[in-house]
Amino acid sequence: MLGHARQLIERTLIGDSVPALVRWGKHVPRSLIRGIQADAFRGLVRYAAEHQKFFARKLRERGIDPKRVRRPEDLGGIFTTPEDLRTLPADEFLCREPELVFETTGTSGGPKRVYFSYEELDFAARYEAAGLYENGVRPGARVVCTFDAGYWISSWVTFLACKRLGVFCSAVGKPHPREVYSRLSTYRYNVIAADPTWLVSLSEIAEKEGTFPLRLILAAGDRMTDVYRSYVEGVWKCPVLLAYGSTEQGGAGMECLRKDGYHLDDFNIYFEILDPDENGYGELVATTLARRTMPFIRYRVHDVTRFIEEPCPCGATLRRIERIKGRRDEMVVMGAGNMYPEIFERVLHDVAGVSENWQVAVRQEGLHDILEFCLELTNGTSTSKVEGAIQENLKNLYPDVWANCACGMYRLAFRFLPPGGIEQGRKPRRLVDERAT
Repeated sequence: MLGHARQLIERTLIGDSVPALVRWGKHVPRSLIRGIQADAFRGLVRYAAEHQKFFARKLRERGIDPKRVRRPEDLGGIFTTPEDLRTLPADEFLCREPELVFETTGTSGGPKRVYFSYEELDFAARYEAAGLYENGVRPGARVVCTFDAGYWISSWVTFLACKRLGVFCSAVGKPHPREVYSRLSTYRYNVIAADPTWLVSLSEIAEKEGTFPLRLILAAGDRMTDVYRSYVEGVWKCPVLLAYGSTEQGGAGMECLRKDGYHLDDFNIYFEILDPDENGYGELVATTLARRTMPFIRYRVHDVTRFIEEPCPCGATLRRIERIKGRRDEMVVMGAGNMYPEIFERVLHDVAGVSENWQVAVRQEGLHDILEFCLELTNGTSTSKVEGAIQENLKNLYPDVWANCACGMYRLAFRFLPPGGIEQGRKPRRLVDERAT
């Protein structure tokens, strides 16, 4: 019943109209949104039970009848994890023939591949378009998008969102900030969508050489601290808003101009907070309600956050989450990209004179992320040789990570200690994030 109601509402009141979609997100009561989610969740469970090998097997193993599932809790311990996606073949998750594929960063032992249809990608862009429209992007705006355009999804979604809005857009991949700065005036860009640390590098150029009028900056990808945001806003004299998502989720949420949490795409993703603590913080879990090519049911995102229960003064009835507090796994998001301990194990494994007791720290100095290797030397090898070997390995093994360093998105540092100088517990922490929030 509610599924039919949703289709009727979208067909008659919204269609392809982004302004109408924004109005819908502001005026649909929470009770109706919850009903739409529950109806869509039940439908997805039955669809995946019939078409997805992975989910059907999980149901059989636990003796769960999909027709009796009404809410996520009815699935008990059934989740989809990044490890499942990374290690199992794609046909475990595919429900129909795909039309395109995207990858996540492959620095943790291989990429995670997520397949879509063209319609699903365009549908995701529709909701990003609504977020941009709500934040003031209108026909006449000129957008430059510098999200990595390789196998990542964000550049494509932003480009298609701009297409739906009817605004000028250059989706240029991730060039050096100097290249974009030299074209700001030529193409009269007034909206920038980019990674936070890339924006810092661009802003440092503009601070020295002059700025151009901007309406809005949209930041997503790596971690943007309050220090970064304040600096970028101070240089450009325009708001910097944060968006949140991943290849697995698609575009999951975006801030409004009040900058108080991400407004979630409740109509297409069912969000849970797993195992919340006394303050409500827990791991975000997402079910992709609107996808049928490769849907995810209860995907463990590993990001730690909590719901914001109070209504937003902007009037949107969509639920909000706070900015991401941290990770349940060991990944650290920074200017170099998504960093995992495995990266540094590979980089350091053949560097002579470095003991097994090492650690890599992510720090912040002023406006820059610092990737610092803390190393114990064992055989009198010169520090310059060690630094050179590490830089060479990083360049050869992870060219994307090295390219971000060349773009000024982070800086390398080295700290050398005598044997026993790095104090760690019984389980060494190879990668630590020492930045303030």
